[in-house]
Amino acid sequence: MPEKSTGPGSGHGPAAGLPGEYGRYGDLLQPALEALLPSGEGFAGPVVEAMRYSLLAPGKRIRPVLTMVSAELAGGDPASVIEAAAAVEMIHTASLILDDLPCMDNAGLRRGREALHRHTDEATAVLAADALLMQAFALLGAAVAKAGLAPGEAGRLVKAAADCVGVPGMIGGQYKDLHPENTDFDSLEYVHSHKTGALFTLSATLGARLSGAGQRVLECLEAYAKNLGLAFQIVDDILDARASSRELGKDVRTDTNRATFVTMFGERHARTVAAELIETAKVSLEPFGDKARLLLQLADFVYQRKK
Repeated sequence: MPEKSTGPGSGHGPAAGLPGEYGRYGDLLQPALEALLPSGEGFAGPVVEAMRYSLLAPGKRIRPVLTMVSAELAGGDPASVIEAAAAVEMIHTASLILDDLPCMDNAGLRRGREALHRHTDEATAVLAADALLMQAFALLGAAVAKAGLAPGEAGRLVKAAADCVGVPGMIGGQYKDLHPENTDFDSLEYVHSHKTGALFTLSATLGARLSGAGQRVLECLEAYAKNLGLAFQIVDDILDARASSRELGKDVRTDTNRATFVTMFGERHARTVAAELIETAKVSLEPFGDKARLLLQLADFVYQRKK
């Protein structure tokens, strides 16, 4: 069973709910998210306001925090990868906006607020999601230039981000989730490793790449993130089955017609699988010793979270 982590923080700021030790990353991230949004002058103002509504809503910010912590693990300064961390959160937020659309999951609640397409309209929500994705890639370009990466490494980093969002990653996983031809374990694992896990992997390796990490460090972080992302999704399935919309800040029981780890294996077995994945994720960090303390705590948080 995963070791008990430090107590979760309180409040609704950036990284809300994460252990208090992560506050310094949230303190860096929140002003950056606000500053790095495009301006809203002219006719595009409502789109920018829609971007702000979703991006700045209270959230755990696990993915951008993972980017900053991994940069630090690789010997970098978390502040030096703030553009990349913001890009990760923009990609994640864009995916949530699209997931909630009536043609996708048809959800009405996200992060304790009305889903964006209900707060504005569907067309504005789609444009806001597209704009967040474009802004994310602009920020990744800025991060690459700031880090002074060699052209080959810069190209690999941008390709990894594009694959994460595109057919090899989140879009491929979302399509498969919407068109479940079968409900076996391999199909379910494919959906979640692409739809959820791909962004965890990008988040964990992005900051390290920008901080000059070697291949061995990247391999360890990738193994950690793959297992962490799948555990996160299993815990999500468990929470969806037992918690209320008020507790989670989003619609629940939206997957009743789809296979989940809970519907396939039962809550008890799903929880056991999540615990095993968390332990495997932790083992991936053993080469780092005490330097991986915050990533170990983050793994515990993912397993023990209540929302």
